[in-house]
Amino acid sequence: MQIDSVLPSPLVKRRATARLHSLSIGWSALAIMILAGSTNASFGKQLTGSLSPLSMLFVSEVLLLLFAVLSFGIVPMIQSLLKQKRPILISLAFVGIINGVLGPLFWFSGLARTSAVNTQLFGMTEMLFLMMFATMFTHEKITRHHVSGGLVILLGLLFVSLKGFHETISLSPGDIFIILACLCYGIGGTIVRKKLNRVDPELIIFARSASAIALFFLISPFIKHPFISEITSFPFVLIPVLLAYGFISRFLLVFSFYESLKHLPVATTSLLSTMVVG
Repeated sequence: MQIDSVLPSPLVKRRATARLHSLSIGWSALAIMILAGSTNASFGKQLTGSLSPLSMLFVSEVLLLLFAVLSFGIVPMIQSLLKQKRPILISLAFVGIINGVLGPLFWFSGLARTSAVNTQLFGMTEMLFLMMFATMFTHEKITRHHVSGGLVILLGLLFVSLKGFHETISLSPGDIFIILACLCYGIGGTIVRKKLNRVDPELIIFARSASAIALFFLISPFIKHPFISEITSFPFVLIPVLLAYGFISRFLLVFSFYESLKHLPVATTSLLSTMVVG
């Protein structure tokens, strides 16, 4: 037997290297997502006292789009968007409505009506939706390791949130909105994994932010909304919080989430997305 016949071919080596590179990107993005996600509820809770849910939706998506443009440039993103085929554009538009309009609107409505603890606890339903949709539509297998790991994480979060189970969960009307938001994010994440796996995350961000901003301007003439008064009376001391929320809790979180979905199984991303720091 010749030695060359048992050595891996250059094609196999390239595929193994590409796979390792993809996993490295996915795990790095997942780590950033966990760190950024830990600031979401705390920053958002401070801002909902000064901005209504609709205003929060508009401002957060404007900041998300702004940081995406500053990072990647508006011209390259538009050029890349125009090169996409019609099915991709339809999927981008659908994700834009689900993740850019309905999800945040439900989330901010719930955040204004419930506690940060309940937001964290019921926000974990996004993991359940993602894992369920992954088995139904992307045909990914949920192993016993995923189930056992999810149970350990859920119990740990419950233990910390309820201070060693010495406190109880008090349900509030906002909890339903949090669950609906997680359902929207689960649907959007599944579409990204199944239909938009080869699309750059900044294009998905562009689609969702543009959808939210367009909706705001379309409905603003038909509703009475104190957006101008909220902006003019917005506390100056909260401006750093707003910028930090826009960059960390929105841009880094959303970008790294979509990036991790491209390189890792949905079950892995959804499972570890429940981990928060601080």
